[in-house]
Amino acid sequence: MKIESRKVMNRTNLTNDEMAALATRIQRNYDYHDGSGLLINKRTGRVVRGTTRNKDNYRSFDFQYEGIVKHLNYHWAVWAWHHGCFPTMQLDHINGIETDNHIENLREVNSSENHLNILLVWNPNAVTGVPGVSPIGRQYRTRIQGKEYYFRDPYEAFYYATMCGKRYRER
Repeated sequence: MKIESRKVMNRTNLTNDEMAALATRIQRNYDYHDGSGLLINKRTGRVVRGTTRNKDNYRSFDFQYEGIVKHLNYHWAVWAWHHGCFPTMQLDHINGIETDNHIENLREVNSSENHLNILLVWNPNAVTGVPGVSPIGRQYRTRIQGKEYYFRDPYEAFYYATMCGKRYRER
């Protein structure tokens, strides 16, 4: 059997039957370790660590399926191992850490809910000294979910933005 080159595996290029068969295969070939949140290959006994290949820091690993080596997101594999199927929507890392694939840290959400949990880089504005707040005339503007809000004080704008779900992390 000839093994083709690596292909990205996602919902768009697999049928529902193929995804169900793949989830069953993941359950058959791997075990899940609760303490570390990692998958263990049943045949070799080795931990499947995965690599972070994209800019989003999501772990992934190569998985051979029907003679084709496919690239599988680690959090998808953990979800499939626990639930016996792949998610129909997006998976969100609740604590915002993309490499933390404990099942307790994963939840199925729609796209807008997933964007609410993004950790922004702490980049203070050069004028205001506050991240996410820029001066507009005598007011200060912040954007929340694509809408602009104006305040008289930059710290009030920052406070409002964080109360509405904007969260920041260190660089």
